[in-house]
Amino acid sequence: MDSQMEASIQESQQDDRIIRLQNLIEQNIEIEQHIESNTFSESITAIENIISQAEDLVRGHEKRSANCSELLLDTELLRRNHEVVGKSFQNNSNFSDVMFCNAINNLVFNEVEDWNAICSLAIQVGNPIYTNDSMLPFIDVKPKQMESKQRAQRKTKTITAEKRPKTSDKLERKDEGSAAVSHTLKQIRRIYRSGNNQPIPYYKLICNPSNFMETVQNVLQVSFLIKENMIALSNDDDGYPQVHVVANERSELLQTEAQQAICQLDVQFCKAMEKRYNITEPLLKRLETD
Repeated sequence: MDSQMEASIQESQQDDRIIRLQNLIEQNIEIEQHIESNTFSESITAIENIISQAEDLVRGHEKRSANCSELLLDTELLRRNHEVVGKSFQNNSNFSDVMFCNAINNLVFNEVEDWNAICSLAIQVGNPIYTNDSMLPFIDVKPKQMESKQRAQRKTKTITAEKRPKTSDKLERKDEGSAAVSHTLKQIRRIYRSGNNQPIPYYKLICNPSNFMETVQNVLQVSFLIKENMIALSNDDDGYPQVHVVANERSELLQTEAQQAICQLDVQFCKAMEKRYNITEPLLKRLETD
């Protein structure tokens, strides 16, 4: 019974606050309608009275659960109070450029630059900054002497034609690198045959998830094989490169010039490709040398 009675009292208090908030909103609307006829002081005083009454409504009830209707009315009242104050300021402070110029002309007239009238008004409300300039002559300040510097003559650079190296990236098949390239080619052919002669994704072929330097080495060897027309590159449906073994490299070599594959990659890009192709083990194994 006590809880029901307490709930009934709270509900009755909420209804009372809602009614009073509605009355305050109606008072706000009435003040807004008489802004032009009332003075600025009268409008602001009326708004202050409404704000004071609204604060009395919520004082002592801060910890209660907010009612949606009450909260909405309280917010609407706050918004309207803000708008009325803004309109009151605007209504009582509007002036045009013509009014401003006429006010100045009333003080400075006869087309004479006599600003004493305005200065006498400004001095009464101004806050001058007092400075002590008596010490200024004793400050030892010498201007910095500017030394003229001779302009250095620019050396003319001869423009030379860009030349590409002739033997920088060619591998001799007699050294250890030749054996590594041959080993790589054998692995690629085996992978190609085991996959029913389907193209091998380029990044899946070269990436070594445990050793980035091995990935770089694979790039160099695959690049050499492409240059020698032993394997070729093409793009898949997503635009990523893929490798396929050339069936007859001699005939294709006669038809087209040898091409060198150029690939720029870093560790972050390799990680992305490993994730794309789900690479856990490298496809290309390193040639073990004694």
